[in-house]
Amino acid sequence: MINSFKKYKFCFFNRNDGVSKKEFKSLNCSSSSQDFKENVKKNLEIVKKKFNSKEILLMNQIHSNKIFLFNKVKKKYKADGIIARNTNVTLGVLTADCAPIIMLGKNNFGIIHAGWRGTFSGIIENSVKKILKYEDSLNDIHFFVGPHLMKKSFEVKKDFITTMKNFGLPPKKFLEQNNNRIFFDFSSMIKSKFQKLGVKNLNISNEDTFSNPKKFFSYRYYLKKGIKSCGRQISLVGIKDN
Repeated sequence: MINSFKKYKFCFFNRNDGVSKKEFKSLNCSSSSQDFKENVKKNLEIVKKKFNSKEILLMNQIHSNKIFLFNKVKKKYKADGIIARNTNVTLGVLTADCAPIIMLGKNNFGIIHAGWRGTFSGIIENSVKKILKYEDSLNDIHFFVGPHLMKKSFEVKKDFITTMKNFGLPPKKFLEQNNNRIFFDFSSMIKSKFQKLGVKNLNISNEDTFSNPKKFFSYRYYLKKGIKSCGRQISLVGIKDN
């Protein structure tokens, strides 16, 4: 469903209504997957038509904390966040358990690919600071977090605790132990980081990608099934049509 907010439109697409087959069924939008390139191309055309967009700007996502301001140069940014200013460009990210995040300000909009690595290293903080350079107030910016991996599905190993500590993050606040199994509350960390930055306009999806395999691509779900190649759903944001 295309969401409308002030002068913007955005959508967290699911995996349905495309042309891909088998494990990539059906709206796989990742050209780096092992899906047939022609199917991915057709899926992107389907998405463009639904969103009424001529072109989609996707990044070369690297699980980083890098975010850029779009400068109208036709290139693929090596980053995990991008911001555009009053332009008709459509920004997109691809996910399959990571969190797609939409940012909507008065004159600027952006999109973030937030996996746990990028979240640990500061993609949320960097994105908020970046968009604030071009907006008058944090209260003017609204953030929407799409479907992602929820705590009940995000089991981790003990080395994850060490990784959190290395990033200066408190494991006890975001990890829960149940029958010798450890679960990471990804949603809670995302919310906590936004709140620490003073963000009040925040909406977080409660849809779990892992437990809804017919609706969403989930890398973790496929991996547990012994399937190494996984499709990606797309999320988009842009200015509404005049």
